[in-house]
Amino acid sequence: DRLVRLGVHASRLTITGDPRIDSACGLVDAIDRHDPFATLADPAVTLVAGSTWPEDEALLLEAFALVRANDARARLLLVPHEPTAAHLDGIAKRAGAHHLPAPIRLSALQGRATPPLLVVDRIGVLARLYGNGGSAYVGGGWGSAGIHSVLEPAAWRRPVVIGPLDRGSRDATLLRAAGGLVTLPSHGAVAVLAERWLGWLRDPSRAAAEGECNRAALDGERGAADRSAELLRALLP
Repeated sequence: DRLVRLGVHASRLTITGDPRIDSACGLVDAIDRHDPFATLADPAVTLVAGSTWPEDEALLLEAFALVRANDARARLLLVPHEPTAAHLDGIAKRAGAHHLPAPIRLSALQGRATPPLLVVDRIGVLARLYGNGGSAYVGGGWGSAGIHSVLEPAAWRRPVVIGPLDRGSRDATLLRAAGGLVTLPSHGAVAVLAERWLGWLRDPSRAAAEGECNRAALDGERGAADRSAELLRALLP
């Protein structure tokens, strides 16, 4: 629409779709389901929070304390966007303030049983880590930069939770319309997250159904990479 308003003739425009969806689905489908980074925790009781910032972690840890008070099986796998020493220390202090079990860092796990609170202190493995959760939280929805990618957890067939500031993300809009995305309110988010989290713990089939809706939405959008390649090929001599 904007290109047309700038003077481009509508007949010259072709919408091929978003090849990032092909990329995310292809990446997740290629992950070995026995990959050690995808099998760290029991998906039936674990929420994976990816690319989190301090604002996300404040919310998650308070909600986690509420959830644990009602269901001690609950597990949280926390993947900070910037796992610096200072950031990880801040997570530990905040967990202590909520009387949660001390977080264990991934680098210190070394074959131990998965702890209630596992914090990932490395980068580059998030796509595989989403396989550990029956549900996912994607960070960035409380600041000005916008949410991080919701495509990988959706490709894993997981329901997704985000903060209220999605900045008009088309990915978020797609999943919300499919019924597999929860957008937290600006006020009262802790209670909303804890309620939904407990609901998924008590009824894993609900989480699975919402996750399937997300994957179906992505599958319905696949093929953009091929369509884009064909369009370019037609333009070449």
